Amino acid sequence: MHLHEIITEDGSDDAVTRLRYVTDGFAPDEMAPDETLSDMTFLCQSSALAHLNGTADGQIVIISLADRAAPFGVVDSSVAQIFEIFTILDNTCIWEAF
Repeated sequence: MHLHEIITEDGSDDAVTRLRYVTDGFAPDEMAPDETLSDMTFLCQSSALAHLNGTADGQIVIISLADRAAPFGVVDSSVAQIFEIFTILDNTCIWEAF
């Protein structure tokens, strides 16, 4: 697995940071939902918080994991990918069920 890119959007509302990961052979249909959430939370806690460098309260973080790199914002149904959204509060990633 590797971090493909980090995209930060500073809008008029809360800022959004996207960490886009790629891992060869990724098959989301073969993962248990609780395992997936645990892995995505770990990525948020270990990478996003370090990237945000302690200035993150209220920040929205979107972690994505895909089987290969794809341009951001381009729909490609052949790319297997999942997303999880977190809000940062007190240096902790809080999962936002949607």
